[in-house]
Amino acid sequence: MAIAVYAKTCAANTPGNSTLLFTEAENITSITIVSQEVTVVTMSGVTKFHQFDADTDSVKATYEGSGGSSFFQNNKIEARFSKLSKELIAAKQTLVDAVTCGMVAVVLDGNGQSWLVGWSTLELGRRPLNKITANFDSGTKPSDEDTSAYLITLEGESSVDPLPFEATPNATIVAGTAAWATWN
Repeated sequence: MAIAVYAKTCAANTPGNSTLLFTEAENITSITIVSQEVTVVTMSGVTKFHQFDADTDSVKATYEGSGGSSFFQNNKIEARFSKLSKELIAAKQTLVDAVTCGMVAVVLDGNGQSWLVGWSTLELGRRPLNKITANFDSGTKPSDEDTSAYLITLEGESSVDPLPFEATPNATIVAGTAAWATWN
C-alpha cells in the first residue's frame, strides 16, 4: 500500500463540538458511504437518532490509537450535563441500557462538520460505542467552576476513524432537520 499525499489547507480551525446524537447500533439498517463520506443514513422502522443537549462547550471527542501489524483506536465522546435531576438520571439510564448492545453517535464539531462515531464498514458496523462511565461532582461551594454536573463518557474500540458526513446530509444535521433524528 502506498503512502497518501496530504495537502494542508489554510483555513480557520474552530475547536469544540456543538451537537450530539445517539442511537442503538441495531436501529441502523444501513449507512451509505461514498468516497469515505456518509451520504445516506437508513434507520429501521420509526427508531431514530436522539439529540442529547449537553452543556455549551462541554462535548469532547477524542480518538486515540496505536498499532503495529494491526491498528485499533479508542473512540471516546465526553459530555457534561449541569444540574443533577431525575430527568438527567433517567436519560443517562437509557444510555446505560443501550450501550450493552452498542451505540452509534453523531458529533457536530466547531467547524460545522458532522462525524459518525461507532460505525465501521470494514467491521460491518460491529465496533460501536460499548462502554459508558458517569461521574458526578457536587462541588463544595457556589464558586466551584464546572461542578454540580454529570460527566457522561461513551467509548468503543475500532480500527477506523469516525466518518465525515457529505455536504447534503451534513447540512441537515447543522440545521437540525435530518429526518433520521429526533430533535429537541
